Amino acid sequence: MWYELFLLIGFLVFFTSLIPIGLFVWLYLKNKPESQVTDTPTVAVIVPCKGLGKNLEENLRALCDQNYPVFQVTFVVDSSEDHAYSLIHSIVQSSRNARVVFSEQHPETSGKIAALLSGIHHAGPVDVYVFADSDIRPHSKWLAHLVAGLSGETVGATTGFRWFFPYNLTTALISTWNMASMTSLYHPLSNCAWGGSTAIKKTLFDSLQIESKWKTGFSDDLILTRVVKNAGYIISFVPSCISESPVETNLKKFLGWATGQFTWVRWYSPVIWFLSLGGMAIFQFLILFGFVLLGAGYFLPGLLMISPLPLELVFGCTGFVVLRRLMRYPKEKFGSAFPYIFLMPLINILYTYNMILSGVKQKIKWGGKYYTKKEALKRL
Repeated sequence: MWYELFLLIGFLVFFTSLIPIGLFVWLYLKNKPESQVTDTPTVAVIVPCKGLGKNLEENLRALCDQNYPVFQVTFVVDSSEDHAYSLIHSIVQSSRNARVVFSEQHPETSGKIAALLSGIHHAGPVDVYVFADSDIRPHSKWLAHLVAGLSGETVGATTGFRWFFPYNLTTALISTWNMASMTSLYHPLSNCAWGGSTAIKKTLFDSLQIESKWKTGFSDDLILTRVVKNAGYIISFVPSCISESPVETNLKKFLGWATGQFTWVRWYSPVIWFLSLGGMAIFQFLILFGFVLLGAGYFLPGLLMISPLPLELVFGCTGFVVLRRLMRYPKEKFGSAFPYIFLMPLINILYTYNMILSGVKQKIKWGGKYYTKKEALKRL
């Protein structure tokens, strides 16, 4: 009886561990590396800027140099005193489709949303709004693919994500963490709009009154995600719009930021957070129990229970291969798959660390300010 029970649990662990691998395979089958773009509505790309970030000039020029027929890039800064202003001004002077404006005052919202609202007010008559962060360096067809994804009737918004190209062990670990976190974006039920690369039709943006909701909120993507999904639309993840971002080099700082991301989940989706924490704890226990079963002579149940360990290596390899094919960056830029394969087993440990700390975290720093759960929920 015990053997059959352990065997059943082992099979459940094994097949559950296959799901993340299957998501990468499904993502590849669902998306063509060279999809054709036929519809080209007019687009306003709105980019909040603050300070001289890493590779800022290259990032902003990449946003201006998109292979798309009709679009306008609006860079938004707080004032001419911002260190980025002179650089942006020189880029605007040499670009036919870019401009820089100053952010308007919106005291009830965050600085980023105030900048986005200011950009919208200067956008003029366009068909699509695209919101982008200044720290992404998109490829030349990023805009075309992001906008093309809006063609489906049920699609409310499209989103890309960030990608870190690593160059040492620390950055490889962070990049692997980032790659693993993408799996939540693959299905419309669990995904969200990432504020660093999001597109939405102007008519839908207006009809859902997102602007008025932004005026009293501080998280642009969380608000947009909730409003769009509550209206019955889906958010479509476009893997060809995953964009290069500068990788954090300080692991401690990155883990602090990552814990903050899990804290957002705990505050806004406590059921999902609790189920995730419980699932992680159960999985870790079952893996350890699998080794106990092996020692007790229950070889097949034990092997099945420790199967997540070798399957994590497969997951790392599959994710790297799939995303390398779907993203539109030179293949040699990705380097080797080995870091993603052999560092992947550490990611669940880091996730568990982030989840535990997020369970006791009381404040989150956002836009230079600290917010409690009560303040955050009030502003969503």
